[in-house]
Amino acid sequence: MIKRLVILFLLAWMGCHSIQAGNFETPGDTLSLQDTVARVVEMPLDTSAIVDKNAWKKRIFRRGWNINDTSIVYPRVLNFGVRSYRWLNHALNYYDTAYVVNPGKTSGKKWKIMLKNNNWLDFYSGHLSMWNTPVQLSSDVTSLFGFQICGMGLSLTYMINVRDLLAGKFIHNRRLQFSFTTSRIFIEAYYRKNDQSTVHLNMLGKWQGNVIFSGLKREGYGLDAYYIFNHTHYSQAAAYCFSKYQKRSSGSLLAGIYLSHQDVVMDMSTLSDEMQAYLPDKVTDYRFRYRDIGAMIGYGYSWVFHHGWLYNITVVPSIGYRHSFPNSIDGKKSLLSTNLNGRMALVRTAGNFFYAFNVNHEGHWYTSTRHSFYNSYNTFDLTAGFRF
Repeated sequence: MIKRLVILFLLAWMGCHSIQAGNFETPGDTLSLQDTVARVVEMPLDTSAIVDKNAWKKRIFRRGWNINDTSIVYPRVLNFGVRSYRWLNHALNYYDTAYVVNPGKTSGKKWKIMLKNNNWLDFYSGHLSMWNTPVQLSSDVTSLFGFQICGMGLSLTYMINVRDLLAGKFIHNRRLQFSFTTSRIFIEAYYRKNDQSTVHLNMLGKWQGNVIFSGLKREGYGLDAYYIFNHTHYSQAAAYCFSKYQKRSSGSLLAGIYLSHQDVVMDMSTLSDEMQAYLPDKVTDYRFRYRDIGAMIGYGYSWVFHHGWLYNITVVPSIGYRHSFPNSIDGKKSLLSTNLNGRMALVRTAGNFFYAFNVNHEGHWYTSTRHSFYNSYNTFDLTAGFRF
């Protein structure tokens, strides 16, 4: 409509100008102002240049939204964000489909519901006083049972402590964990603390047996992050997150960094006088408090030994710098940091159903000229899930 008005205005102006110049007597091929206006009004309006700014909204409302649909024309700012996401998603989540597939894309099943049984225990072993007195402790197995719903980057988990529920006790172990997995990167952050709990003392010097020990407390938190080099053929998520499906056997070198803080206290004054006689130098307070930073390098391999079956083993040792705090047993010192992370998984996939058994070991080894102490966190998980 605006184009018509502009054309009419220009023709009217030109007509008036011609009349003033005396061209109104020009014969034959010159149209009168009235004829020109009539022809312009009869001309069809060209609507090809008119753009509906809300067309992208209408298309999404009618056909549904897929962020990878390139036929949708977004506004400039929104288009930049969508294209940036597509690029980032392709860079971080690209797989060779001959080796790894995403069930959410191939079947459209983007959500999972899982029943989970999680069991964990702590284990402690080392030597006191010039490495002359061995010590060994272990916790009871803590068993959790619950469910998890996850999809579209969201996850909801609810677990109850079965052992404490049956025994009528309160939960004193606290555990928070966050993980982020793509084809190239694996990141995991954790916080764990157990207090007011008992463990089993199995060895102290020359003594061996099983005594309930209430003088141990532990707090630890940290961050592990590593890069998956063969990320197009190997998927860590297929074995431990169940968001991918490994079709063919493959492995990859893994390398990254870690940050860790560990604080383990053993108050041996809670032991009987008979047991304290096995302690060296009459020291009853042992505390291993330190902070680590370093590099981790290892290897992960997934063996597809039969259709629908996957076995994975991942071993990632680490080495770096350790700072021992002044209130630690050896005081303020700079030490060598050595730790070990290991995982194992057995996964069975049958259509939209999947079943898994997972084992995880996280160990921190403290060594100095006088003491050694290895504290580890171990989990055993059983999972049954369904994609929908």
